[in-house]
Amino acid sequence: MSHRNSRISRAVAGIAVLSAFAAAPVVAQAADTDADGTLSGGALTNTAPAITPFTATLSGVAQNVSPVVGAWSVTDARGTNAGYTITASASAPTVAGTTGGAGTGATISLTSPTATAAAGNAAATGPVSTGAQLVTAGAVSIDTAAISTGQGQWNFAAAGAMTIVIPGNASAGAYHSTLTYTASALAV
Repeated sequence: MSHRNSRISRAVAGIAVLSAFAAAPVVAQAADTDADGTLSGGALTNTAPAITPFTATLSGVAQNVSPVVGAWSVTDARGTNAGYTITASASAPTVAGTTGGAGTGATISLTSPTATAAAGNAAATGPVSTGAQLVTAGAVSIDTAAISTGQGQWNFAAAGAMTIVIPGNASAGAYHSTLTYTASALAV
């Protein structure tokens, strides 16, 4: 065999070997690892809105005043999907430090605005307003998040309606009542 044929044979054999590797499938290599952790439940919290002071001139007959109710929020970070209720109550109105000064029939009613999910809260359904409620009659529900709703933070715009009834026999002076907003686990 000639030197030339030997070279050609080796070249053909080399190309055949390279071609075999080129035709062989490349096997992907994968490795798994777990990302494990523990999520602890947070709290059910809420804020109370600011209420803009109002002025009214006594007229001798009952009249309604509607102060501006500011924005507020509720956050359910418990991680239970158990639902909750927001109640509001108002202390008995006083004028010049006495309940008698507020007149007979002094009341406060409140309607909660629609809740909107805070940025970053992907929950689909939030707490629902229960409509106008007389809050001077004691603690009443103003919003409820049913089971499996209301998770995360929900904001209430400065659009809630408040009506204060000033009776015709009210005295002149500084009017005062304290509103309390409370978030509680849904009673089942």
